[in-house]
Amino acid sequence: MFKLRLYTLILSILVFPALVAAQFDTDHPGYFPIEDLGILPEEAINLEINLPGSMLKFIAAAIGEEDPDFSRIAENLKSIRVRGADLDGIGVQSIRSGFDNAARELKAAGWISMVRVREDDEEVFVFFKEQGGEMVGLTVFTLEDQEAMMVNLVGNIDPSDLSGLAEGLDIDLPDMGDISGGTSDEE
Repeated sequence: MFKLRLYTLILSILVFPALVAAQFDTDHPGYFPIEDLGILPEEAINLEINLPGSMLKFIAAAIGEEDPDFSRIAENLKSIRVRGADLDGIGVQSIRSGFDNAARELKAAGWISMVRVREDDEEVFVFFKEQGGEMVGLTVFTLEDQEAMMVNLVGNIDPSDLSGLAEGLDIDLPDMGDISGGTSDEE
């Protein structure tokens, strides 16, 4: 019996990452390959979140009573992927350039620029993908001081839920006011 449990544990450890990776719908129109862009140096990445739809449904059920708004939002998503990096000692100009290139790639793929902020030590890009009048993807790039973050949310997203979703994920989005009525693009 012990050997069976040991083999099951080993098999689970070896197979689980492949199963999770296979659950990301890379063909979904809201998917954008933030992890493949090569913008953030691997050695600087200190936050990596990969939540496929099955895990989001589990989380939604687990926190349903504690945070019903986040639970409802998470239930409608297909995946959440986040990359964060501490850039201390790394030139941020290459990150800015990478974000600019990614913004061009997003626009070329039909993503809509919702917010773009450039100030002294801060840069924020927020793009969304629309299909059939519905928001089906959101991609956010932030650079503030010596920290950078890249986020891709895939699935049906109600624009009025964005602040609650960001709060639930502990992600600082810029104050976008009422974003449900259109887009803005600050430069």
